[in-house]
Amino acid sequence: MTAAAAPRRHVAVVLHDVAPSRWAGCTRVIAQCQQVARHAGVALPLTLLVVPEMHGEAASPEFLRWLRRQVQLGHELALHGYSHHDDGPRPNSLAEHLLRRWYTDNEGEFAALAHEAAAERLSAGLAWAERHGLPIAGFVAPAWLMSPGAWAAVRAAPFDYTCTLAGVHALPGGEALHARSFVFSTRAAWRRQASLLWNRTLGLVQYRAPLQRFELHPSDCDQASVSRCWSTLLERALRQREPLKMAEAAALARRTGTPPARAAA
Repeated sequence: MTAAAAPRRHVAVVLHDVAPSRWAGCTRVIAQCQQVARHAGVALPLTLLVVPEMHGEAASPEFLRWLRRQVQLGHELALHGYSHHDDGPRPNSLAEHLLRRWYTDNEGEFAALAHEAAAERLSAGLAWAERHGLPIAGFVAPAWLMSPGAWAAVRAAPFDYTCTLAGVHALPGGEALHARSFVFSTRAAWRRQASLLWNRTLGLVQYRAPLQRFELHPSDCDQASVSRCWSTLLERALRQREPLKMAEAAALARRTGTPPARAAA
């Protein structure tokens, strides 16, 4: 296959936990992404995952103005839960306890919600966004964890897409595009070191993947080793791939993804 006939490859950058309490970290990560993009000689739109009331904290007028400014700059907004706090039914197994209390640090808000409760939070989040003039393209659950009831509520809501750790799911049809996330865990030194090793390996494994997803968090500029790692991987991707927002990745999933009946989460 000639270079001209080779399939186009893409990269998407997603920033999680966009909320007032993590605003400073968000601005650092965005600035670092834009610096990397300038080095690569490309423009880089991001998808920002917004939390309406992170752990009960209301958004200030200044933060809301900043969000609207991000849209004007070409970035995309998606809903990232409502409170980002897991207050669902108690875990009923050790595995579920480890997943919801240790792996996610009690932030998997949609991990155990029934359909009605999930639908209420989605409606509240969309109403909040409309009230403040914020266009919302998709929904990504905190830690990508969704109960069966939450999945059903998301499919019934007016979103263009949702995501799991391993892929992008177009809505309402459900077509899926496999794209394993680059994501870092920074809460402890051993987790950071494991993340560095895993993501460097993933960069080799996913070198020719149709879509690479960088799922960043506000703390990902706090440690120099983590910042260097994702910046290096991202610059390499931007020199070889076309950047897109997640709504565009969902459109790609509709064209080239796995049909719903065979889609892997």
